Amino acid sequence: MKATKDWADIIGGLLLLVGGIWFMSMAAGQSMGTLRRMGPGYMPMAIGVLVVLFGLLVAVPALFRGGALPVPEWRPFVTICLSVLAFALVVEKFGLVPATVVLTVVAAFAEPRLRPLQLLLLCAALSAIGVGVFVKGLGIPVAAFRWPV
Repeated sequence: MKATKDWADIIGGLLLLVGGIWFMSMAAGQSMGTLRRMGPGYMPMAIGVLVVLFGLLVAVPALFRGGALPVPEWRPFVTICLSVLAFALVVEKFGLVPATVVLTVVAAFAEPRLRPLQLLLLCAALSAIGVGVFVKGLGIPVAAFRWPV
């Protein structure tokens, strides 16, 4: 069924607009500074303005072209949300590596068919990257492994 408007791009553009306005609101009570001496509100405002512009560039042309109505796929949405929640619940008690493994395994259920070997390799790679970047590289004080006492 052909719709009169490209609703997928309209919705995407509106989401970008909302995100951009949110970034701009973060800068509302902060000093903007100048281009040479940027204040704490400068970057959120600049990012917000750019995201709003991109939202307009996506949404406005979609008002004048046809497209199919989008059919939401709930399985990926729910599993990705659950994976982030699982990461948040596991990281403090068990550490970064187990939390990354849990996040990856739960997120993998977004795909209809799981491939165990690929999932195992992905868990190992993401855990190593996470520890390398966040613990070793940036010095974020999160344990790679933590056992509850």
